[in-house]
Amino acid sequence: MIRVAVDAMGGDLGPRIAFESAFKVLQKYDDVDIFIYYHNSFSPDSCFLHHPRLNTIPCTDYIIQTDSVDRALFRRKETTLYKALESLSVKTVDVVVTLGNTGVMVALSRFILGLIRPKLYPALIRELGSSPLRCLVDLGANVHCQASMLKGFALLGSAYIESKSDLVAKVGLLNVGVESSKGSSVIREADQVLSENKWPIYAGYAEGDEIFTGDKNVIVCDGMVGNAVLKASEGLLSFINKKLNASDDKQIINALFQNGRHHGACLIGVNGNVVKGHGGSDEIALTGAIKYGIDVAENNLCEKISAKIKREVV
Repeated sequence: MIRVAVDAMGGDLGPRIAFESAFKVLQKYDDVDIFIYYHNSFSPDSCFLHHPRLNTIPCTDYIIQTDSVDRALFRRKETTLYKALESLSVKTVDVVVTLGNTGVMVALSRFILGLIRPKLYPALIRELGSSPLRCLVDLGANVHCQASMLKGFALLGSAYIESKSDLVAKVGLLNVGVESSKGSSVIREADQVLSENKWPIYAGYAEGDEIFTGDKNVIVCDGMVGNAVLKASEGLLSFINKKLNASDDKQIINALFQNGRHHGACLIGVNGNVVKGHGGSDEIALTGAIKYGIDVAENNLCEKISAKIKREVV
């Protein structure tokens, strides 16, 4: 039985979306229990309260998008996100799914769950395709990055790829060109550091047109660039989907659109499975994020990544 904790208070559309999404997931999966953490000011419908595999946990506090990461945050132990992550830390659930504040989520995950390896910064990773599997890392967990952090993202992304598939990870460092003179001093330093690694395979700089195609299946960048790439890509797919709504190609475009929209990003590098969805997710998008969380838990992804890092990195 996979146990999923859902932080119902992080999304822009309110907690009802979390209950509706959870209910839809439970209708499809017989081997899943869902625990919803919500603020006690919200009153769930009776149909949600009486589902045998939907567990509701009312809380007295919750995080909002404008909350900042400060000392007071770590004392707010009654927030829905804190309680959900705490349940993950003591293994009463297998994965946490949240749509909430990214900075707070990363800080609390580090604080409550701990790191799989000291000085290896957690990062948000997103699958860009599944046939074959490829990913982009980081998507916004870290905005200001040193070369050592980019190296860490390469390690985590490669461990993700090799834990979820039989592929060999090939890392590309996102840059404005493939020439050795291109990029900032941080990018050039990261290029040198990655070139000296025995694992993973480093294939050099990757330009923007290699994000979705090509031999490099782990594209590494800082969180600001990664988040911009993700939002721009999803915005373009949404735009195309709307323009071709009445076209014969709608089915093809929908397949691309849904693949990019329905599931969230995984926070890798902490001792637990954590999935982050967009704050603006609707029921369809959150349902996909929960399904992705189930997949992450079924694969024991955190444990596999941790074991892979320990085997490969001295």
